[in-house]
Amino acid sequence: MDFGRTPEEEARLKALRRQRFNNTETEQQYKKMVAERAQRRKQLEEEARAARGGSRSTHLPGAQKLVGTCTLMCPAFEREEREMKNALAPQEFVPGTRKADPARTVKTFHRSAAGNEEPLPEDLRTPETLLRTLDYLVDMVIGGDQSLVSCHGFVRDRTRSIRQDFTIQNIRDHHTVAACERIARFHILSLHVLCGHKDFAEHQDMEQLRNTLKTLLELYDDHRKAGAACPNEAEFYAYYVVSHLHDSDAKRVAERLPKHIFLAPVVQQALRLHMLSESNNVKTTKKDMSSQYAVQNLTTQFFRAVASTQTPLLLACLAEYFFPSIRHAAIKAMNNAFPYQEGKEYPVDELAAMFAFDSVEEVREFCALFNLSVTQRGVKLGERANKQSVFSDVVNQPRRVSRNLRVVGAKFHMSPMQVINSTLQLQLLAPGTPSAILRPPAAATGPGILPLGGEFARNIQLPG
Repeated sequence: MDFGRTPEEEARLKALRRQRFNNTETEQQYKKMVAERAQRRKQLEEEARAARGGSRSTHLPGAQKLVGTCTLMCPAFEREEREMKNALAPQEFVPGTRKADPARTVKTFHRSAAGNEEPLPEDLRTPETLLRTLDYLVDMVIGGDQSLVSCHGFVRDRTRSIRQDFTIQNIRDHHTVAACERIARFHILSLHVLCGHKDFAEHQDMEQLRNTLKTLLELYDDHRKAGAACPNEAEFYAYYVVSHLHDSDAKRVAERLPKHIFLAPVVQQALRLHMLSESNNVKTTKKDMSSQYAVQNLTTQFFRAVASTQTPLLLACLAEYFFPSIRHAAIKAMNNAFPYQEGKEYPVDELAAMFAFDSVEEVREFCALFNLSVTQRGVKLGERANKQSVFSDVVNQPRRVSRNLRVVGAKFHMSPMQVINSTLQLQLLAPGTPSAILRPPAAATGPGILPLGGEFARNIQLPG
């Protein structure tokens, strides 16, 4: 079938297929490496059998503590194999070709599955190589794509592979801590920068972030018991608390911290955000009991705390993930508390200010999710039809459709690469030169458009 192609196009495609599948030199090199690997594996298994006194187990020696010897970002065998199978990412090609560039190819994440062979020592990268690989991903790949749109999937997979190599080798030293800290910052940043992008699955990044933070907390405990200090420990405990904003166990984790970490300003601010976000009138799963209508009504204080200068950039990015559920609880409580009166609708611009929306149009779209009518005068809170509330609580968890610019975006004064490589102190600096990519446009003003950052924190009005 030619699918309407011209003879010239068909001939060109056939030539490309021949080039791909009949590259004799590449194919011979790959087959040679497969044979060498089989021989190498057999040798290691024989050595392991001799060390165990003749046991027929096929596990490689030192399976519990493999030591990597690879000093490349991607082991040579994987590079050849992925080139043969056309499984390279666009970032890994030699420019203008379909060939793997050893200086750009990075080892992929390998899922565990029954029947998979154990990695050889030459498949695992040394700690120094893993850090150098992370440097390349952050400084060169992310540094060359500050919007993160085209590189995010590539970096997420390759950073996961870095964590995997550390885990397989059971490396739990300062190299692992340094790598996991920057990987966690990458995931937090992605939650804000890529929010609303059609190809971005934020729950996957949140899952990887929580896994990374869990590893970091274990590493911090190990280092503390060994008498070694981790200078960024307070920062990442704060991220852990806010990443579990609807989980009361996060506070209990913080309560067991050493005093100097628990009392660190960033941890105290994280606990404050956790407290201000609490509500018990929204279902989180289908198995929950009927919703209760009591709520502390601290929503406005929560958004003011996020906008304050005491909340560093990445902590605000994490808090933003929970904006929809916090707004959901608040609008539900307000709808139950306000009896509807014709002509006394709740002003849309006031709701925009209270709930840190970027515009009144966002308020209209949010209210529509719950069947709340919005007129030119405002939102019909408490409206009833046939003695029943028109409020619809069908939406379990409203989704974020765009990143917040007026509160969170206003805190950006660095590029993504600089944020990932930054310290907490740099994040807390007053914004200098705005990032054209991450900061909201200065000309964006109008009815219902909130003021920027700290100005919002000063001007927001608490309900009287």
